[in-house]
Amino acid sequence: MKIFTHGLECEFYFSQPDSEGWMRTTVHVKAAAFDGSFTCGVEEEEWKAFVELLKHLETSIGKDVEASWSNMEDNIEFQFRLSSRGTLEGTYRFSPEGSGLGPTLSGNFQLDQTFLQPWARAAQQALPNAR
Repeated sequence: MKIFTHGLECEFYFSQPDSEGWMRTTVHVKAAAFDGSFTCGVEEEEWKAFVELLKHLETSIGKDVEASWSNMEDNIEFQFRLSSRGTLEGTYRFSPEGSGLGPTLSGNFQLDQTFLQPWARAAQQALPNAR
């Protein structure tokens, strides 16, 4: 799944879920002068929760809504603020070590509501296409 917007570009590559639902996930991030990758674990059900969060934001267009998502290991975090005027602002945090240990990349991004449907679709499609 790819997220491209003003202030952030990132891609998620998932392995097939193991017997407990964990997917080995490679995250590639480009933001300002940073370009790097790390690998972490994302549980299949928590990724489904991310898909649902994006769908919720999409159905909330025209309202002021805040929502957030992070994986269980605390490597990836997104916070979203959707305004009734259709602007979506967000923050991100990526940490290869999780739980706030080690290096952390964080920042802000902006986009309009038209990004939500393609993001939700791409996040949903990432699940059956996990390799």
